Amino acid sequence: MHHNRTILPVIIGILIGTLLCTGCLASEEPVVPQVANSETASPELAWITTSMTNVATGERFTIKDLTELGKPVIIHSFAIWCPGCSMQLLESTKLQTAYPDSYTVVALDVDPNDNLDKVKRHQESNKFKGIFTATPTDATRSLINAYGPGFIQSIPQTIIICGKTATYLEDGVFSADTLKRAADELCS
Repeated sequence: MHHNRTILPVIIGILIGTLLCTGCLASEEPVVPQVANSETASPELAWITTSMTNVATGERFTIKDLTELGKPVIIHSFAIWCPGCSMQLLESTKLQTAYPDSYTVVALDVDPNDNLDKVKRHQESNKFKGIFTATPTDATRSLINAYGPGFIQSIPQTIIICGKTATYLEDGVFSADTLKRAADELCS
């Protein structure tokens, strides 16, 4: 009988710890654990200057090019097989529909098994708005160096760039309202 009283709290503690570690209890409010200046030439920030392809237009772009347009840039990591990612991209589409000229949203597919054609089909079939790309391996490595392996292990992840500052929020799905509030606060 004494054995059962000590095992139950241990099991509950392990379950709570596991939920916290996997991000299942992520808050709706943004957390700002890492800030980086995009002008720094460190390998952790190579993703900002890596040339990528917009799957809808075939045009080449860099994140740095997009930040120079003067609007907040909201970046989401995703994979086409990830239901949480699709939920996040839907929320970002709502944001862009409500505020069409206020934000630039970039969706970075970080799954090495996906390619530009798969990403384009995913964007078109779901009617997602924004700039979508299959992220080059070098850029994915750079994101991992900057934000840790969780950046690709627990997707979607969100980064907001205002001017020359990239702010990592966290993993999880953010509503359109939360994204707007976070971008407006960070970019004011």
